[in-house]
Amino acid sequence: MVSNTISGEVVTPDLWGEIRLCWDRDARQWTLHVAYQSSVLPVLDPVNRLAVDEGIINPMTAAVVAPDGFEVTIINGRSARAVKHRRNTAVAALRTKMARCTKGSRQWRRYNAALKRASACAKSSLRNIDHQVSRKVADLAITHDTGTVVVGDVRGIEQSTRKAEKRRFGKDQRRRLSQWSRGRQERYLTEKTGVKLTYLDEAYSSKTCPACLTRNRPTGRHYQCHGCGFTCHRDAVGAINILMRSTHGAYTRIDPNAVIRVIYLRATPLRVAPSKALNRATSTTGGRVAEPSGSHATVADLTVPTAQTRDAA
Repeated sequence: MVSNTISGEVVTPDLWGEIRLCWDRDARQWTLHVAYQSSVLPVLDPVNRLAVDEGIINPMTAAVVAPDGFEVTIINGRSARAVKHRRNTAVAALRTKMARCTKGSRQWRRYNAALKRASACAKSSLRNIDHQVSRKVADLAITHDTGTVVVGDVRGIEQSTRKAEKRRFGKDQRRRLSQWSRGRQERYLTEKTGVKLTYLDEAYSSKTCPACLTRNRPTGRHYQCHGCGFTCHRDAVGAINILMRSTHGAYTRIDPNAVIRVIYLRATPLRVAPSKALNRATSTTGGRVAEPSGSHATVADLTVPTAQTRDAA
């Protein structure tokens, strides 16, 4: 029986499309893939724009124009980083043990099977995370009826990292770039919205102040302009600048009275912490509060960073 993943209704065989029987070499199992139309894609207004700033720490940060300013949604990528860290640690340990064994021996085959299981588990988890990241951005685009999605152009940054970027990045950062699933997230976003992505040069988008156009070097995820005092999240600044550049053709000052509403979302649902020490991280007394939103958890700062109004004088 095939069920619609969105509505839960049974999909009859007359609605099935292409059927494939695939063998997963890592998971060592067969899977049957049945294609069907899950839902009708909405027709969005191409006049309205949504800007996406991609990154490794926060995979996607989306910005749209709101009646009183801007609405920015930052999707946290901590869950994906945790999955990759566990996989890399397990693979490194298993490969070290395999190097001490004779290739093809019984112990070597056991280690190789464990390595494939770890890779298959991580691959499934990362695919699920990419689906949920793109779903949140797609829901934002559908809610605001944005038929034009502009993405900061970082294509090719993960290629030839060892040769071209050896002086700029260390081995840890090169590994993160090589394992970045940016392309799959973009493909999922296109499939969920039916909108072809538009790429835009994002040079200095995270360093340029949207209020006075002064370039500053952010500290971590925090951005503060030394010229006008504007403060906001670094990724929110990048998404807003991409949105302004796609609209006006260049980085343009925003209204000093505009309100920047920043919303933080987890890529995957929040799990209940098994210990008191972890529960304290989501308590209401620690400056952050976990707010369940349907099947996902939204993490919202109690003091949301907003645009600082500049003194007219």
